[in-house]
Formats: sequence, C-alpha cells, structure tokens
Amino acid sequence: MSTEYLNNKTFERLIIKFQDCKRQKIKYQYFIKDIKDTDQYLQKSSSYKKPELWTNIEREFGIVHINYQDSQKELATAFYTLSENIVRYAKFNLIDIDDAVQEGVMICFEKIDRFDPEKGKAFNYMTTCILNHFRQMYRTARNYNELKKRYLEWIKIQNEKQHPQSKKGIFKKHNIINET
Repeated sequence: MSTEYLNNKTFERLIIKFQDCKRQKIKYQYFIKDIKDTDQYLQKSSSYKKPELWTNIEREFGIVHINYQDSQKELATAFYTLSENIVRYAKFNLIDIDDAVQEGVMICFEKIDRFDPEKGKAFNYMTTCILNHFRQMYRTARNYNELKKRYLEWIKIQNEKQHPQSKKGIFKKHNIINET
C-alpha cells in the first residue's frame, strides 16, 4: 500500500492537462472524420492526389494521441493513490479491497468531465466521488447478503410446510443448520 500524499495543485494540473488533451483528441477525431468524408468524395475524380495537409494532420493527431495517453497514465496513477488511501481509511467490510481500488479509479475517470477547477478542489471532488461509490458498493453488498438470508428463511418455511414431521427437514440432511 502506498502512503504517498497527493498534492492538490499537482492533481488539478494533471486533471486540466487530461481534459485539454481529451478535447484536442476529440477535435482531431472530428477533423479527421470530416477530411476522410471529403477525401472519399474527391477520390471519385480522376486527377485526385492525397494532399500534404492530410499527412500533417495525421502526424499531429498521433502527437495529440500520445499526449492523451501519457496524461491518462499520470492521472490513473494519481487516482490509484487516492483510491487506495480512501480504501485504507474507510475500511468498508463486505467490499473487496482490490476491486474497490480499481472501481475507484474507474469512477474518477467517469466523473472527470464534470470537474471544474473554478468551482472546487480536485482532491475534494474526487474523494467525494470515490467515497459515494464505495458507500453504494457497501449498500449493494449488504442488501445482497440480507436477501440471501431472507431467501434461506423462506426455504426453511417452505420445507417445514412440505415436511411437518421433520422440523429440520432438508437442512439437517445437508448440514446447513447448526444444531444447538
């Protein structure tokens, strides 16, 4: 487990860099799609040559894509550190620690587009997102366990109705009930 401290200013810079790279990537994707559509139309003419602009845009898109992937990796590391520290702090029982850390990172990437640095702090926003998701995971696990208990009780009742002479019925046979 990591005990690294996550600096809010650095965290915000990483998020802003990621958001900018993502916007640039989307812009180039639309631009490339538009050029491909135009290119297909122009290819129908007999004197078509692939313009130099097309190769320049492909090269620029490659650079933008690499910058996007680098910022995504840096941000994933920061989210991992934050999520790991929150899991260690919160200690939700019923939740697998490794799954919780992984889901914490994924939930941060889902919610990152909603973050505005002028409205709040990155550390606070992402911590709140992760904690709320962990609470939901805990509630889901707890409700599932309660449902299993209620189902087991329902099975006991159904068994007693079908076999009134044997109070323990099928549960005694399968060693499900502890005899007291």
